[in-house]
Amino acid sequence: MTACGVQRSFDAIMGRPLCKPWGDAMQTSHFVSALVLTATLACPHAARAQLSRVYPGGMHQYVVNSEMQGTAMAPSVVEFQIRDTVAPTQLPSVTHYSLKIRLFPEEGKLEVVATMTVTNKTGQPMSDLPFLLYRLLEIQRVSDENGLPIKFEQTIVKVGESNLQASLTRLRLAEPIASGASIRVAIAYRGSIFGYPEVMSYVNDRVSEKYSLIRPDALAYPMLAEPTFESLRKAYGIDVPFTYDLAVTVPDEYLVACGGAPLTASTKEGLTTFSFKSKVPTSRIDIAAAQFKVLKDETKKLAVYVLPEDEKNAIEILKGTSRAVSLYSTMFGELKDYQGYTVIEVPDGWGSQASDYYFLQTAAAFKDLKRILEVYHEIAHSWNAKAKPEVRNTRWFDEAFAMYFQALALREFEGEQAYLAEMDRDRDSFIKRAQKDKKNFETPIAEYGKYDLGDNSYSKGAWSLYVLHQLVGEEQFKQIVRTFVTEFREKPADFKDFQLVAERISHRNLDKYFQEWFYTSGSSQLLVDRVSVTEIVKRY
Repeated sequence: MTACGVQRSFDAIMGRPLCKPWGDAMQTSHFVSALVLTATLACPHAARAQLSRVYPGGMHQYVVNSEMQGTAMAPSVVEFQIRDTVAPTQLPSVTHYSLKIRLFPEEGKLEVVATMTVTNKTGQPMSDLPFLLYRLLEIQRVSDENGLPIKFEQTIVKVGESNLQASLTRLRLAEPIASGASIRVAIAYRGSIFGYPEVMSYVNDRVSEKYSLIRPDALAYPMLAEPTFESLRKAYGIDVPFTYDLAVTVPDEYLVACGGAPLTASTKEGLTTFSFKSKVPTSRIDIAAAQFKVLKDETKKLAVYVLPEDEKNAIEILKGTSRAVSLYSTMFGELKDYQGYTVIEVPDGWGSQASDYYFLQTAAAFKDLKRILEVYHEIAHSWNAKAKPEVRNTRWFDEAFAMYFQALALREFEGEQAYLAEMDRDRDSFIKRAQKDKKNFETPIAEYGKYDLGDNSYSKGAWSLYVLHQLVGEEQFKQIVRTFVTEFREKPADFKDFQLVAERISHRNLDKYFQEWFYTSGSSQLLVDRVSVTEIVKRY
C-alpha cells in the first residue's frame, strides 16, 4: 500500500459523516478512539510525512511503530495509530463527588478512591471522558458502578501553553453516555503532591507531617477537563455546581478540616476517619489536615481551625467572623441558605480563598490582628452575585464587592478614619498599577477580563462602588446591593443588569456614571489626579 493508499484508507474508515476535509473547520465534538492500520511501505518516514499533511499534528497525534527488515529502505510493516485530539466544545459535568481519602503524612503520600456521578448535558452521546490530576498521582484502576473495569490511558501533558504539567487520564467507555443521562465512575489513585509553586506561587499543597492540603488548585482530585485552561475553568462547578461526601482517614493525632458540614469522626487502631458532606451545591472541595485546635460559636454555627502556635489570637478571628456575618446580614440581607462558617488556617504563602460558607485564611491574619480585614474580605464573598461567563474574569462581581465591603466593615468596627484610609490605599494601589502599565489606566472595568486585568477590580473596582455609595446615599446603596445579590444569586448578571437595578432603586439616570466607571477609562484620570470623592459625585 502506498502512502496515498493509506490516506484513502483513513478517509474510508473515518468517513465523511465524522470529519470534514481538513481544509474545513471541524464540525464534530466526537473523538476517534483509535485507528490502527498495518501497511507494508517502502519508507515509513515518507509515509508519516504524507500522513502529517493529511492529518496535521494539531488535529491528531500519530504513532508509527515499524519493524525494519534488512536495510532502512527495505519494505517495512508500519502500524499507524491515529488518535483524535480535538477537544469537544462541551464535556459532561461531575455533579457529585464521593471521595475516600487516606493520608500518610510521614510518607508524604495519599491514596484516594474518587467515585463520581457524571452527567451528560452536551446534547450528544459521549464515550471519552478526560480527567486531569496532579502529575505525580498514578491511577491504580478505573471501574464503573458495577465494579467492572473501564479502559483508560494516563499520560503527562502540559495544560495550555503554560509550564503546568498534569496527568491526563482518558476513560474509554464501552457504551457512550446518552445525552441527559448520568453514570458513576470510580478512579483509584495514589502518590504525592507538591503543588505548583513554579506556576502559581500560592499552590504549595502537599501531604506532610506539619500540614496537608488537598484542593482543586493542585488537581488533587479528578477534574473532568481537557488540558486547556478554558476547559479546566469549566470543570470548576461555577456554572454546574456539584455536591460531595468525604471520608478522610489520618493518624489519630491529626484533625481534618473541610469546607463541608462535619458528620462523624471514628477512631480505630490509631487512625481516625472524618466524614463530611457539602453544605450546599458548590464549585470546589478544600481539605486540610494538621494538629489543629478548634474554636466554635455554636449559636452562629461558626468554627475556626487554627494551628497550635497561633491559638492565642484565634478567639479574635472567631469574633471578627461573627461580627462580619452580622454586619453584612444587616446591611445586605440575611442569606437564605446560611449554613454557618468554617475558617481554616493555612500556612503563609498558601493563599487565602473563599467558597460556600467557609474560607482558607493564611496564618498572617492569625499572627497579626491588624490584618483581620482579610477575614472581613473573605466573608464578604458570600454576598456576591453570580457573574455571566463573559464578564466573570473582570473580577468586579466578586473582588470589587469584597474589597469595598471590607472597607465598610472597617468603618463599622474601627471608625470613619479607618474607612477613609482604606479607600486611600485602594486608590494608591491603582495609581501604582496605572504608572507601571498604561493598560491599567486605559482599559475600562468592563473589559478587564479581555486583557487579564482583573486585579484592578481590587482597587478601581472598589472605588466604583465607593462613588456609587456616595452618589445614591446609605440606604439606597444598601438596597441596591441587597436587591442585586438577591436577584442574581443564581441567575448570572453583567454590568447592564447592575445598572438596571441601581437605576430602578435610586430612581436616577446613572448613564454618565456607568460610562465613566465601567465602559470607558474616564474614571482612571479622576483617580490618578486624586480628585476627591465629593467632587467626583458632583459630575453625576
